[in-house]
Amino acid sequence: MRDGDRKRQMRARVQGLRDALRDGERERLSEQIVRRVRKLPGYKRSRSRLLFSSFRSEVLTEALIADTLKHGARLLLPRVVDYEEPLALHEVTDPARDLAPGAFGILEPVAGRCPERSVYEMDFVLVPGLAFDRTGGRLGYGGGFFDWVLSHRHDLVDGDAAVAVGFGLQIVAAVPMQAWDVPVSAVVTENEVIQIAPRR
Repeated sequence: MRDGDRKRQMRARVQGLRDALRDGERERLSEQIVRRVRKLPGYKRSRSRLLFSSFRSEVLTEALIADTLKHGARLLLPRVVDYEEPLALHEVTDPARDLAPGAFGILEPVAGRCPERSVYEMDFVLVPGLAFDRTGGRLGYGGGFFDWVLSHRHDLVDGDAAVAVGFGLQIVAAVPMQAWDVPVSAVVTENEVIQIAPRR
């Protein structure tokens, strides 16, 4: 089976498992994940964080967004642009005012209201995805949006500051990785923090 077909099948299977979580359970597990992320050295020392707005059945990230603003770190959130340069990163200071539904219905920064920042102006990135493995492999949604970010910031990947979050049911034996796929430095679930050995 080709990698593309394997990815499609894995996306459908894991998406189904994640979607089957009840709201109360998703909230409970998300709280556990957030607590683990907040204890990570890379998160604690960071002063400029690229996070993401939760969508559908993803891990809830509102608490990390609020924690970032509460403790005076710079909050960056992505806005989908196109496939040439897929994401624009914007600084957000008031999520209630600064965000509106954008591409795919995901809450995104309002471009005219939130200043745009460079991909090099962050020292931590929280990465979404559908499936993850124990070597840092990550299966996204197929747009390559966060692969674009990670490909520009190998220093974060090689360190401890490119962290994926997902529920334990999203951990698989092996994610099919292609040349343009970029691994993460850690995967955090409600059960554990999977630290990936640096790639040298």
